[in-house]
Amino acid sequence: MRKTASRATSRRFKVHVWRSLMEVYTAVLAETEQALAAQHGLALSEFDVLVNIPREGVRQGELTHRVVLSQSAVSRLVVRLERRGLVTRENDARDSRGVVVHLTAQGRAVLHPAIRTNAEIVERSFADWFTPEELAALDAGFTRLLTARAVAP
Repeated sequence: MRKTASRATSRRFKVHVWRSLMEVYTAVLAETEQALAAQHGLALSEFDVLVNIPREGVRQGELTHRVVLSQSAVSRLVVRLERRGLVTRENDARDSRGVVVHLTAQGRAVLHPAIRTNAEIVERSFADWFTPEELAALDAGFTRLLTARAVAP
């Protein structure tokens, strides 16, 4: 007697879940992008850069690893943010070849309400649709996957 795969382990179901995740991500991202632009004058990539600059600043090369942009795109974006007065760039005192990026007071003033907007959208359009147990399961699964991918060759 041949054992049939359960729905949860079938390839078709796995692809269906992946597709659903992509559709939800795309919808929430589009809503976030629209709200950040309308309410805070920020492109999503600008928000991503600003939110990844710690209080003490960050080397521009490290910033490239924190966001999902190429090194040249981060460089251009940081220059644009500097022109708007949201960040400053300074030579790294420890390495003359490096540049450290800092948020300005104006950058923090724009970023903090944008963070709240982002969180409100994530809650309303994603997280609030799950029970606490389902969110914990998603977190555990994604953490396991990200950890495995980080150590994979």
